[in-house]
Amino acid sequence: MKKILLTLTLGLILSQSQAQKSINFSGKIKNFNTADSIYLGLDGNVIMQLKLQANGTFSTNANIQQTPSFFYFAKISKKGKIEQQTPRIWFDKESMEVNIDWLDKSFQIPNILLYQSMSEKIETLKGDKQTEFILNNPINIPILYFVNENKDKISISNLEAFCQKVDEIYQSSIYFKELTNYISAKKRKPIKIGSIVEDFTLPNKDGNQVPVINANEKTKLIAIFSSGCFYSISSISLLEQLKKVNDNKIEIISIWADETKDAWLNAYIDQKNKITWTNVWDEYGFASTYFNNTGWPTFYVINAEGRLMDIFHNYSQKTANKLKDLTK
Repeated sequence: MKKILLTLTLGLILSQSQAQKSINFSGKIKNFNTADSIYLGLDGNVIMQLKLQANGTFSTNANIQQTPSFFYFAKISKKGKIEQQTPRIWFDKESMEVNIDWLDKSFQIPNILLYQSMSEKIETLKGDKQTEFILNNPINIPILYFVNENKDKISISNLEAFCQKVDEIYQSSIYFKELTNYISAKKRKPIKIGSIVEDFTLPNKDGNQVPVINANEKTKLIAIFSSGCFYSISSISLLEQLKKVNDNKIEIISIWADETKDAWLNAYIDQKNKITWTNVWDEYGFASTYFNNTGWPTFYVINAEGRLMDIFHNYSQKTANKLKDLTK
């Protein structure tokens, strides 16, 4: 009966995962150096600096895509890099209280989740040992997360075999959906100049799936952007100018590789309100994987027959010239 109740509860939690949740994090950090900046990392995607009181207490709210999820504490290294200081701490509540000793990084939280110890064990493993462990242990949320994080180091056949073993209660999790989208994209023929780009769909702001490479006998310009990239935001003005002068001969599609729907819709909203062309979200990373995209902004020109004709990068005069040439 306990196992059935746990399954039903977890299924309910994950079924609600698509709606963003506001989580309150509070607690106390003792033995910290007041000169240090301490950060809270959320699910590997969001890093936020904590505002600590003189006695080390803190309270902050953050939006997250799904629960169960994890957080961790971090600091900035001398080289300016984020350095994780605690293990990933898993939670499934809408408020979390944690007390931590900054000297030895030990922490205490109420209602620690059953798979916390497994997650910490996985973090101690490296390379092939970690891969072997996560592929051969009973599947839970941390296992799904670590497989997804390491998917580019695992063969597609092993990933497919792993996905076939994932219980239905976990299949609505973001980790599983990102993993299956990665597999689907990788199984397509790699894109290179001159090759046919196969069609796929992505969600628009209304949640409707929109064909990206539809056969309408038009040249297409696909721009992969990120809201965290200043040059992506600046490139909106270039596409706005192209839209005005191309006399509807070129179809423009902007694909946003943002981690969250909130960032896609609400970050730099004034600039994004200028977008009057197809605007979609790479929700589970399919497009970025299929196009083998490694940076933003990146532009792809696809001719009326669906063949990739050109790829160019960055916000620059060269990019502006390339866009101008498309109208000739």
